[in-house]
Amino acid sequence: MSLLQVSPLPQIKDVVLGDTVGQGTFACVKNAHLQMDPSVILAVKFVHVPTCKKMGLTEKDITKEVVLQSKCSKHPNILRLIDCNVSKDYMWIIMEMADGGDLFDKIEPDVGVDSDVAQFYFQQLVSAIDYMHRKCGVAHRDIKPENVLLDKNGNLKLADFGLASQFKRKDGTLRVSMDQRGSPPYMAPEVLYSEAGFYADRTDIWSIGILLYVLLTGQTPWELPSLEDEDFVFFIQNDGNLNWGPWSKIEFTHLNLLRKILQPDPVKRATLEALKAHPWISRRVVFAGDDGLCNDPDLLAKKLFSHLKVSLSNENYLKFTQDVSSNSRYISTQPVGNELAELEHDSVHSKAIANTQRAFSIYDSNMNGNSDTCMTQEAKWTQFISNDMAALQFHSDEHDFTKPFQNCLQFNPNKLTKFYTFQPMDILLPILEKALNLSRIRVKPDLFANFERLCESLGYDNVFPLMINIKTKSKGGCQLSGSISIIKIEGDLKNVGFERKTGDPLEWRRLFKKISTICRDIILLPNQIKEEPKNTVIMH
Repeated sequence: MSLLQVSPLPQIKDVVLGDTVGQGTFACVKNAHLQMDPSVILAVKFVHVPTCKKMGLTEKDITKEVVLQSKCSKHPNILRLIDCNVSKDYMWIIMEMADGGDLFDKIEPDVGVDSDVAQFYFQQLVSAIDYMHRKCGVAHRDIKPENVLLDKNGNLKLADFGLASQFKRKDGTLRVSMDQRGSPPYMAPEVLYSEAGFYADRTDIWSIGILLYVLLTGQTPWELPSLEDEDFVFFIQNDGNLNWGPWSKIEFTHLNLLRKILQPDPVKRATLEALKAHPWISRRVVFAGDDGLCNDPDLLAKKLFSHLKVSLSNENYLKFTQDVSSNSRYISTQPVGNELAELEHDSVHSKAIANTQRAFSIYDSNMNGNSDTCMTQEAKWTQFISNDMAALQFHSDEHDFTKPFQNCLQFNPNKLTKFYTFQPMDILLPILEKALNLSRIRVKPDLFANFERLCESLGYDNVFPLMINIKTKSKGGCQLSGSISIIKIEGDLKNVGFERKTGDPLEWRRLFKKISTICRDIILLPNQIKEEPKNTVIMH
C-alpha cells in the first residue's frame, strides 16, 4: 500500500503538486510548480511521520535531515533545500528540481559510463563532499548512485540527507560514530567491524570510491565488505591488486586512484586533499568550465548516453528464452516466496497519461508547418518516440540505431526503463507474462483473462493505467521489487514502464533489459513510421 492510500498529502500554499517521481517506505517525492509562475519547477518530499515513529525514529531524527541538508545547500553540486514545514501526518520539504533525473538510470550494467563522464562526476562529487566535510562538518553516510541526481545541464546534485550526521563539533573535534548505517555495497568495512567506533567522514571517502568503481564498470565490486563475501575477501588477500573480472577492464590511472581510496584501514585511506591533488581529479574535462560545472550539455549527454543500449539480437533472445533450469549461468533473478504478481488497475498514477499526451501535443504543435499534414496520428507518435532516448537505446540485428542523438540531447527526469508498443492487449499481455515467467517472477496465470475481468467491471476506457507489482531476488540474494505499468496514451499506443522500488538499480536495469529482449516482438522501434502499424509484429 502506498503512502498516498494511507494518508492524504497536505496542501502547500502557492504550490501545485504534480506526479510522484519517487517513493520509499516512509516518504515520497512529487514534482511541483509555483501557482503564480508554472515555469518554476520544484521537488517536494513528503515524510510520513507516523510511519517513521513506528520504525523507532524520534522527532529529532525526522527533522535532522532538513537541518543538515539546509546547512549544506550552498554548494552547486548539492541539492538545494528551499523550505519545509510539518502538517498533521507529514513533514514536507521543498527542494530544487533535479531536471536531469537520476544518475543510476543512465549507468549501463556491466559496462559503466564513458571515462570522461566518470571523471566529470567524480570531480563534482569530491568537490561536494569536500565542502560538506570542511565547511559544514557533515558526513553524508549514504553515497550511492540512487542519491546522485542531475540538473538540466547534467551537473551532479547530491541528494537524500536522511542518514547524514554531524561528525565535527563546533570546536573542531571529531565525533566517533558507532552506528551501522548506509547501503551494504557502498558501506566502509569499519562500519561493520570497528568495536571502538569510526570517523564518519572517512566512510564517505570509501563510498565515493565504490561509486567510482560502479561508474567505470557498471557493477559493484561486492555485495558487502565482509569476510563472508568472497569478492571482498579476494580483494583483501590480494591487497587490492586484482587483474581479473571487472578489475581487468579498469585503466591503470583509475586503478591507482581506486587503490588509494579503497584502503580497508581508514588511517591509510586517501584524504580529500590527496584526492584533489590526483592528476585525474585536477585535470579539467573538455565539457567542464573553470567552475567545474558543465559548459557543453550536448556533448556530456552524448557521452553519457553512448553506452546505453538494449540489444534485441537473436543471440540475446535465445540466451534469455532457453530453458533456465538447465542454463543457470543466465539466471539473474530468483523467485520470492509464494507471492504471485497480478494485473491491477492503478488509480494512483493516472496523471501519467495526461502528462504524456501533453508532451506529444507540445511536440505536435512545434512540428506543424514542417511536416506532412496528412501524416497519420500513429506516424506522428512514432516520430515523437524517435526523439526519446528511452526508445533510441533499443537496437536489433537488422536495425542498429547508432545515429547521432540529434533532438534527444537533453537531460530530463523521464525514466529510460520503458518501451512503447502499438500491440493490442491480447498480444502484449501473453508475451509479457512469458517474459516474467522466464525471469523467474511468479505470475498469476493468464494476465489477459484478468484484464478482461477488469474491463467488465471498469470498462475498457477506464481500465488504464494498469500495474503489475513484482518481487524477486538478484543473483546475490538481495531483494528487488518494483512495478510494471501499462499506460494507454492514445489509440493503440501504449507505454510499458518499469519502476524500481527497492534493490540495486543496476540489477533492476538488468531485469528490464532481459524482459524487454524477450518482449522484442512487441516493441516499437524508432524510425519505423508506418501508415498502419496496428497489429503488426515488428520483429521476428
